[in-house]
Amino acid sequence: MLRKTLKILLGIVLFLVLLVGGFVVFGMYVTRTLPWQKPVFDSVLPTDPGQVGAKGVLIFSKTNGFRHESIEPGIEALQKVGKEKGWDVRTTENGAFFNDNYLSRFKTVVFLSTTGDILTPEQEKAFEKFIENGGGYVGIHAASDTEYSWDWYDHMLGTHFRDHPLYPEHTPEAEVITDIRDHPTTQHLPAKWRKVDEWYNFKQSVRGKDSIQVLLTLNEATYKATWPKAMGGDHPISWTNAVGKGRVFYTGMGHTNETFTDKYAMPHIVAGIEWAGRF
Repeated sequence: MLRKTLKILLGIVLFLVLLVGGFVVFGMYVTRTLPWQKPVFDSVLPTDPGQVGAKGVLIFSKTNGFRHESIEPGIEALQKVGKEKGWDVRTTENGAFFNDNYLSRFKTVVFLSTTGDILTPEQEKAFEKFIENGGGYVGIHAASDTEYSWDWYDHMLGTHFRDHPLYPEHTPEAEVITDIRDHPTTQHLPAKWRKVDEWYNFKQSVRGKDSIQVLLTLNEATYKATWPKAMGGDHPISWTNAVGKGRVFYTGMGHTNETFTDKYAMPHIVAGIEWAGRF
């Protein structure tokens, strides 16, 4: 009798451990952070960037959650392109860079797979002012997995990350449809093309929202999305927005290192930077 009771108790304990573990894994999947992970904010100013050229691009890659391996290859690729195109590219992971003085020297800021809560309220206000006064924003991939409690940021993007495929493939190949062929960021793209990536599903579709213009859409019929409905068949993956006087460009592509050498995706991102910065 005692042995039977112990087995039952052990079974209950095992079940509870698996249940808690499942919640932790699910929480990490949904929020991309550990449940006990607290965001680290920056208060000490980084080195003054000095004089920045007429085509100043700031790449911001701070992560307070999941960190993509593609960040470093992305920075390297954008620095190389920037040198060829005459951009003045600077990089930082210090949120204190987001102040009126420093930001005013740049034309556009790239959020390269940032994650989590990364800016203080004061830094957020400085960035809002930068965009609304005519600055450019380029969000790449996990930039939509960033700042969930910042309403202005959500409005700027139009939505936030919800989930992505896990099974049978984490990064399936899918068909991408070019919605608008005459936009500066899509002129080089064919009507339909294929790419491997971690295809994000978003909390809401941005189609039809405010001044958002959808550039690229995923054909959900061409890959297995794990979640039965994914985005319900209408799946924008790249788009633009206008916030105040500022220009906003976002693409869900960018999980894989190969994105930054892809013959279609990389020129799309580069053109997004030029369009947002009015180069």
